[in-house]
Amino acid sequence: MRFARTGVGVAALAVVGATALAACGSSGSSTGNAVVKGYTGIPAPAKTKVPGGAVTFGMAAGATPTWILPITPGANSSVYTISYFQYLMYRPLYWSPNGTKLENDYAESLASAPTFSNGDKTITINMDQNYKWSDGETVNADDVVFNTNLMQAAIAENPSNFGNYSPGFWPTNVASIKATGPYTVQVNLTKADNPGETLYNELSLIVPLPQAWDVTKFGNKPDSGGCLTDTAADKWAKCKAVYNMLDKASTSLSTYATNPIWQVVDGPFRLSQFNASTDANTLVPNKAYTGPDKPVISSFVEEAYTSDEAEFTALRSGQLDVGLVPSNDYPQVPSLKKNGFNVFGYPDFGFDYMYFNFADKTGNWNSIIGQLYVRQALAHLVDSPGIIKSVDHGYAVAANGPVPPEPASPYSPANAATDLYPYSTSAAASLLEANGWKDESGTQTCVKPGTAKGDCGAGIPSGQKLTITFDYNSQSPSIIAEATAYASAAKAAGIPITLKGQTFNTILTDEDDPANKAGINSWQLADFGGFTSGLYPTTNEIFNTGGTYNEGDYSSATADSLINQSVYGSNPKAVNSEASFMATNLPGLFQPESDHVYAWKNTLSGPQASFWELPQFSINPEQWYFTK
Repeated sequence: MRFARTGVGVAALAVVGATALAACGSSGSSTGNAVVKGYTGIPAPAKTKVPGGAVTFGMAAGATPTWILPITPGANSSVYTISYFQYLMYRPLYWSPNGTKLENDYAESLASAPTFSNGDKTITINMDQNYKWSDGETVNADDVVFNTNLMQAAIAENPSNFGNYSPGFWPTNVASIKATGPYTVQVNLTKADNPGETLYNELSLIVPLPQAWDVTKFGNKPDSGGCLTDTAADKWAKCKAVYNMLDKASTSLSTYATNPIWQVVDGPFRLSQFNASTDANTLVPNKAYTGPDKPVISSFVEEAYTSDEAEFTALRSGQLDVGLVPSNDYPQVPSLKKNGFNVFGYPDFGFDYMYFNFADKTGNWNSIIGQLYVRQALAHLVDSPGIIKSVDHGYAVAANGPVPPEPASPYSPANAATDLYPYSTSAAASLLEANGWKDESGTQTCVKPGTAKGDCGAGIPSGQKLTITFDYNSQSPSIIAEATAYASAAKAAGIPITLKGQTFNTILTDEDDPANKAGINSWQLADFGGFTSGLYPTTNEIFNTGGTYNEGDYSSATADSLINQSVYGSNPKAVNSEASFMATNLPGLFQPESDHVYAWKNTLSGPQASFWELPQFSINPEQWYFTK
């Protein structure tokens, strides 16, 4: 999921798959702090459980839900819409994480682990038989088929109708899907995917939908819309009619709490209030909920704020029970603890990076950045220890590549925690000079054109200057600080950088589009924030040639081959090799992975896992309770 750092991670777009502070220290970093292990800093569940009470949860500025139908368009696709809102009412087929492990939690899921056969082309899903919809119907295999058919129709109408869609993947890679029993689903794929990719990045997209929604007018007889039995033969005509009805209802935010469509839920909560102006909302327990951990709180209230500081002021003053601590306010953590708050944070599973524009031909930039030694020199200018100390106040973990060392994952490569290109302006300058460049009046200049060893490289003429225009997200204080520090380091190495502040949306919509010729030739380096990864962290669609989220047109035959093995091969650890290569080949400049820090009143308790998962953009408030 794509996000920007604005003190906290703000998700903007979701990639296939669903942006640590201990009690007395911070997470691992090159400053020497100890990496948080397990639930360090999270109190054990209190024995006293007082029923009732409203839990108020502070949403960061701009981090609010904007869509209720669990087939979410790209323009609305964020963890705050999906994980913090939809999933409280409509449960996904598979839930994660599992405690501190980045894997599915099958006790909280609607199905057990799937089985693969037929060369991994056939998947059998056995569903939990205990879940019911609030209208009394069972949550069953037909609901999975209905979701998949409806998703197919949404994409057939317009691929942007489903933000998590990538061409060639779920659900358009489904050759057939059918209920082979009341609670058993059989899926046949058009071609075999890597089982890790299928399990964690594709099946995780399934949210069973009630048959009461398979209508063209709500209140009609369930299944009368015909989407459950529709096929691609009629170009999903019946499903499109059903989808259009639900899509239209989902655009009407003012009716979210009153439209009876959205009251048919299988999750622990149902919506009782929604403010269409601010997206603040109130959820109350679903009394018909049959899953685990029935809520004991009376309501879960998501409050909206116009700024992160306004949210933190409300948290600090006790107006909120749970809320984010913006990075600028990390120094106030000791004060929070003294005033009755528990505090915990951790990096989310993903990566922060500044990315290169490989398509820009201005000043032969495409030829310059195509040289690995140039990218390596630029990597030496990322001051990870300085960022962790000064920008993140120690609350971050050094990361090299797209799969971080923390949170721990079986897919983290050996070089994830290795500082492959230690910060050194002299090392950067020396590397350039060893390859035909010379610092002339403060600017590195090619003095040895050619392709022999020690020359500047193909396409770089004599006298070429090495200068950079750097577009950065000016809405994020941390990115502003990082960009400024990077420009200073680059200047010391003889690389002048022109900083150009842009809004988050400008960077994404205007300057990352290769079809926008004026925009694509106006920058060489950019930073909007980074990505939150699926549990199987392939960089498919991010670093493969022509990928949907390939921001700077990076292209490498080796990268494409490794990604292809991660996505379609049979080796479940292929993604480790892919991540290792990205760390060394540098499609961008990887930065420390910042912690996401949360605080909650010490009168609120629950399983330690329910608080550990907050920095992973997952939430289970049905497990929380007040102690007095």
